[in-house]
Amino acid sequence: MTAQAREILIYKGKKYGMATEPLEPYIEANDIRFNSMIECSGCWRGYIGTWSIEDNRLYLIDIDTDDNGKKIGLDYLFPGQTKVFAEWFTGELHIPYGKLMKYVHQGYASLYEKELFLNVQKGIVISEREIDNTHYYDDLKGMEERNMDDLWGAIFGIKRKKSQKTTNRIKLWLNKILER
Repeated sequence: MTAQAREILIYKGKKYGMATEPLEPYIEANDIRFNSMIECSGCWRGYIGTWSIEDNRLYLIDIDTDDNGKKIGLDYLFPGQTKVFAEWFTGELHIPYGKLMKYVHQGYASLYEKELFLNVQKGIVISEREIDNTHYYDDLKGMEERNMDDLWGAIFGIKRKKSQKTTNRIKLWLNKILER
């Protein structure tokens, strides 16, 4: 999978790119399909959502997609609405930001200086935490380990097992893929 275009989030007056797709549960529940955007492998889901958080509530405010060359927006899924409360979403919004430290051509596995995580329950933000990754500038081995964890999650959608034998096999396999 190619590195993916990120969803847009407006939060506390700033614009971020998210490494989360909060519309996905709604799309799956309603059996909705989008075409890949403009024949681009960088957006397999076929759309880019724009979101905002207002009063700790997550809203979908726009969708950028097309249907056979015709640009369509929020009205496509939610006729007549200008913003939609995302009550269907429960999970963690992952918001990497700051300087790109290590690019990975796979999903959302690239590493940025900082990461903000917002815990959302039925569309309501209930907590947040932030991670500072800048210490990896002085710990390249740690950066590689962290990046392998992210890459494993990007490819398979799960955390990799911590057994050394499994870890070594995974590293060899992923290194072969990345060298191509």
